[in-house]
Amino acid sequence: MVECPNCGTEVAAAVKCWTVSPRKQTEAGNVPEFRVGIFECPKCKSKFRSRVGLEPKPLEIANVRSLIEKIKEIREGLVQTLTVLRDRLKTLETDRSSLLLEIEKLKEAAESRADALEVEVSQLRAELKSLKELLGSTEEVA
Repeated sequence: MVECPNCGTEVAAAVKCWTVSPRKQTEAGNVPEFRVGIFECPKCKSKFRSRVGLEPKPLEIANVRSLIEKIKEIREGLVQTLTVLRDRLKTLETDRSSLLLEIEKLKEAAESRADALEVEVSQLRAELKSLKELLGSTEEVA
């Protein structure tokens, strides 16, 4: 469990993890490994990096228990990633539906404005026609 630096909420698993190991061996012949992870706080949504742990890695093949622990850590990370992705999908679907509604409202407003302009243009044409007739009749009198 890692604590969020912004709000103090404990985050269970990293979104992404990797191992950093120096080239030097310890006196016991082990290579120390630092597990570093990127975490996303479920409360404040801030992302931060933190060291997950320090494990000495023997030069020989790791035992089954350590492999099981690593698999469990990876699974926890995948579960948290899946949860984050599901939340993002829900948010995106909500945004999509609200944008579609807004587009429909804008289409209706544009259609009503276009109808109003068509009516205004036809009125102006009628006025132009009447003015031409009026001017045409005054030219004949003069």
